This record gives sequence, structure tokens and C-alpha cells, in this order.
Amino acid sequence: MDNTPRYNNAPYPPYPGFNPPVHYGANYQPYTIQPGPPPPSYVIERPPSNKLPFSFFSSRASTIFAILVVIVALIGVALITAYKLNAFGNQTSYYQPAEKCLPNKTLCNGIAECSEGGDEAGCVRFRWDNSLLEVMSRKQEDHWLPVCSVGVANNFASYVCQRFGFHENPTVEVVTVNDNPSNVGLYTSGSSDTIQGSLDSGACSSGRFLSVRCSDCGIQKKSRIIGGTEAGAGDWPWQISLQIHSNGDYEHICGGTIINNQWVVTASHCFTSSVPLSYWRIVAGTINLDQDRVVSSIAAIFKHEKYNDNTDDFDVALLKLTTPLTFTAGVQPACLPMSQQSFNPNTRCWISGFGKTVATLKETSNVLMNTEVGIISTEVCNSPTVYDGAITPRMMCAGDLRGGKDSCQGDSGGPLVCLQNDRWYLAGVTSWGTGCGQTNKPGVYTHVTEVLPWLYTKMEMERNR
Repeated sequence: MDNTPRYNNAPYPPYPGFNPPVHYGANYQPYTIQPGPPPPSYVIERPPSNKLPFSFFSSRASTIFAILVVIVALIGVALITAYKLNAFGNQTSYYQPAEKCLPNKTLCNGIAECSEGGDEAGCVRFRWDNSLLEVMSRKQEDHWLPVCSVGVANNFASYVCQRFGFHENPTVEVVTVNDNPSNVGLYTSGSSDTIQGSLDSGACSSGRFLSVRCSDCGIQKKSRIIGGTEAGAGDWPWQISLQIHSNGDYEHICGGTIINNQWVVTASHCFTSSVPLSYWRIVAGTINLDQDRVVSSIAAIFKHEKYNDNTDDFDVALLKLTTPLTFTAGVQPACLPMSQQSFNPNTRCWISGFGKTVATLKETSNVLMNTEVGIISTEVCNSPTVYDGAITPRMMCAGDLRGGKDSCQGDSGGPLVCLQNDRWYLAGVTSWGTGCGQTNKPGVYTHVTEVLPWLYTKMEMERNR
């Protein structure tokens, strides 16, 4: 987190393997640590050099020596191969194979037409601003309908939330919908393996529909003190440190955001190469990495299949935790934004992270830092003097065009949160930017509202794995 630019040198070099487009220069990226390999399970010893019962330079000795060299080499290759297979056998699916689907598949029609069921997942959304539950109609793709408050099972809201990894008791309210004058909605019509497959459409006689909030998210359990750059305990309880095992210890690589007790949102570019899953962990519930904290291993890592490492488009990833987190004052989820929720230009939001506090420093910060930033319109951010057209619909900009307040290396993957309706919503995921805190080079964040369908689809597909 860089609050005051103190350098005039060129921007940070990109991480290995990243080739940014020339029209917007080099990017800050995750703080890169090369993982140290685990100790090998084998030792290759040199053969005794002075115990041969014949001259080393004789013809017979040379022949035998050559044979021994070949044998030792073959054994070495076999041992190294076995070691690598063992060390990397528990590999993350950084590059997941694409689903095989029937041609002309129809989304959310209640019929599985893809090998992994992805066409029937993510068919639910929560609409801003009253968290109206909407399900895609089985009869018309991309046609969303509310759920009637009567005619559905009492536990229907819990059933929906649990499919996305939210296991708290949901908050359910009954609301009216002004833009639905005919009161068309969905009601239970039978059993199915999918949410939409169990529903049918018709008129809701009561004219009232379900509003569902799956978790008590985005709440700070203590009052926050405004003014400093160091975060106080409990200020940003959804912030995590993503760490990798290196040379006998763990090093901070990226940030991330807790969205429920099983799932963390971060950036795809934090995973630039295939590293064994067992090397990764998250640290939560602390504002100082040297103090008490909650540690969890990672069961699975999912990068967005459309992530482009040249442009950083679709720069989002999901981490599924091995053991669900226990929520405390220091460990809480941020809210995912709702469908149609917007974060308008000049909205004041906050970024936090364990990244570099001064761009020229070698090390990241062990203390959680935070700063307030303003949302910058895509039109301004795409202007020739800023990022010259590099901002896609999956990106948003925040910061100060005068420089000074910005994310930096090590903040990647961390949260950009905005307070709306008394809750903190995850508006963005720290992605890229030219340098740290430079004039006309604000931070660029993955626009979470634009990747909501992918997040919900992935969480639903992985609920039983």
C-alpha cells in the first residue's frame, strides 16, 4: 500500500512470464518468491575412487567405468522422476480443462448438457438493492424471475444458500417488486438436482416475493478509527494473506478476501506457475503477520478459464479452504455485490493489504495497511493520458490521478471494498497498475459485479467435492 510516491524511476518490472501490452507499460504484480523444493527422498553417493583393484586408465577399467556411469545416470534419472512425481502429485488445477458440452446447449433449462454440469450451475442471483432472489427461467435463457413467497418449501432459502457454500441461517424477508406488475414468479413444481429444475413459473397471487441474504456479511464488529494508515484490529476482517512455502518458511505473495467460511476470492495472476497445492496457505484474523493468526490450508485453486495474462482480463480466482473458518471479530466475510449493483465514479472506497508501503522497498509489510480511494470512471481511465483503452468491462479503476494513494506489489488479489447500505461490498480485486502511486496511473481492479456468474457457478459446482 503506497500512500506517498518517493521515487522517479521506472515502474516495477513484471513478474516472470508476464508480457504487458506496450500501450500501458509495465505492471505491478504479486510479490514473487521462488518456492524452495522439499528435501529429496534420495541421496546419490559418489562411488569410491581409490578402491578399484586395477588401473583406472586401463582399457578394462575404462569400459567398466563407462558402464557404471550409465547405470548411475539411469538410476539418477529414475530417482529424480520418482521424486518429481511424488512432489508434484498433489497439483492444483491452475489450468482446468474446458467442459465438454452438447452443441447449442441451453443454460439453466434443468437438463445437464455439459460434462461437469456447468450449464446448470450459477442460475441464481440476488438483485440490488433489496437482495431479491431471482432464478433463471427454464423456458427462456437469460430471463430472470423472482421466487414467490408462497408455494415453495420453508427451507428453500437455506437450500439455495448452501449450494454456494453459505451455511449460516439466511435472512429471509418478503418484498414486493415494482417492475413486475403481472406478479409472475416461480414456485415449487417438483424435486430436482438443480434449483431451477424444481421450479415452474406462474402468477404469484400474493404479489410478494422472497428476499434472501445468505450471510451476515460486510460487518465490522468494532468501530474503526479514521485517520491512520495502519489498520486496527477488526477493521478489515475479510482480509487474508496468501502465502507460499519457501526455504523452510512461508512468504506473503498476495492478498485475498473471505466471502464465506469456505471460499476466498483473489487474483488469477497470483498463480503464475504450477506449484504443489501443499505449498500454499492462507493467514486470516490478524493485522500483523508476526502475531497470532488463523491459518488454513487450501483444498483447491480455481483460476478463471478466460484469464488473459497479457491483458489481465478476467483476473479473478477462487480458493476453497480445506477446513471451514470459524467467524470471530477478526474473521468475517465481505459481501459479494449483487446483480445490478454499481459503484459510481467518485464513490469513496477502501483498499487494504500487506504489500509494499514504499515502491522502492524490497520487502512487503508485515502490518496490514489501508487507504481510502475514489472510483474513477472507465471513460477517464481509458483516456490516452491514463491507460489508453486497456480497461475492459471486467476492470475498474480506483485511486487518485494526482498519485499517492494506490496498491503496490504484494497487494495483488486483495479487496477494494465500498460501504453501501451499512455493509462493505467487495467491489474489486486488486489486479494491476503502472508503478505504484504514479500520476495518471491509478490502480486497476477486477470488477467483481461482472464476474459474479462465474463465482456462483464455480462455488455451486464444487459444493460436494
